[in-house]
Amino acid sequence: MLNTILNGLLPVAFVIMLGWLSVRIGLLKHDDASVLATLVIRFALPFALFEGAVKTSPDKLHNAGFALCLTLGLMGTYVIALGVGRFVFRHDLRTATMQALVCAFPDMAYFGAPILAAVFGPEGFLAVLVGNLVTSIFMLPLTIVLTGLGDKNAMGTGQPDVLRVFGQSIARAVINPIVWLPISGMVLSFCHVTLPGPVLTSVDLIAKAAGGTSLFALGLMLYGERFVLNANVLANLGIKNFLQPALMALGAVLFGVVGAPAHQAVITGAVPTATAAAMFALKSDTYTRDATATILVSTILGVVTEGLLIAYFF
Repeated sequence: MLNTILNGLLPVAFVIMLGWLSVRIGLLKHDDASVLATLVIRFALPFALFEGAVKTSPDKLHNAGFALCLTLGLMGTYVIALGVGRFVFRHDLRTATMQALVCAFPDMAYFGAPILAAVFGPEGFLAVLVGNLVTSIFMLPLTIVLTGLGDKNAMGTGQPDVLRVFGQSIARAVINPIVWLPISGMVLSFCHVTLPGPVLTSVDLIAKAAGGTSLFALGLMLYGERFVLNANVLANLGIKNFLQPALMALGAVLFGVVGAPAHQAVITGAVPTATAAAMFALKSDTYTRDATATILVSTILGVVTEGLLIAYFF
């Protein structure tokens, strides 16, 4: 079991350290992280989510209780964290939205997948795939919309036309590749469309860059950043590492999910914050320091919580 945990943690730590060292020895600069963030958010991650969706059998996506359980855990955490950011820490909408994303977006593909596969076998990937569809259909579009609304409000244009601003934000979310590509993959899966091998190989080539590039960029971001453990970071850790798996467990009870699928959902909820959340914060130039600190500590803490959950279930 220790080997299972190390298989999930060591690659993450290794790639982050490479990014940190590249700045330390002068090969790259701290500001270069923004270029890599664009690559991840605009290209690599959307195609990774598309690939996961299009390769998933539609039969596996028909488990409504399991999907609802993951939706409650992911989006329930998002709404709670958004409320904490707005009403407890008094952040503006843009900042509170980034805090919600940091708290609710688990690193399912690059931290959770190796652990779930090692514990549950190929069946373990179902939680990753369904979870990524939930984030693609609900969480990421909502983040883009709220960020857009926050941008308009920050301009200080008096009483903006809320419907117009909301419509523009929705339109921007719809045309964003991180939204429409995964949804397209899901539609193709339900329509039983099999893409030609060369097309899937081409998609896979860029999709594989998502995990390593985002972790490497996180290493760039970490260099020169003073380690912080403030009230925001502590609240984020409590919400992400403890509240989210608890919501997953509640969802399993409410929607009748039992056995291995219930265990998968709880373990998925305990997965640390995704590095992609830091990429969003970097691209929006909002909440970057606290997002980076949360991801760093959440990853370390995630090893402990994942180990305890695996030991409890097995």
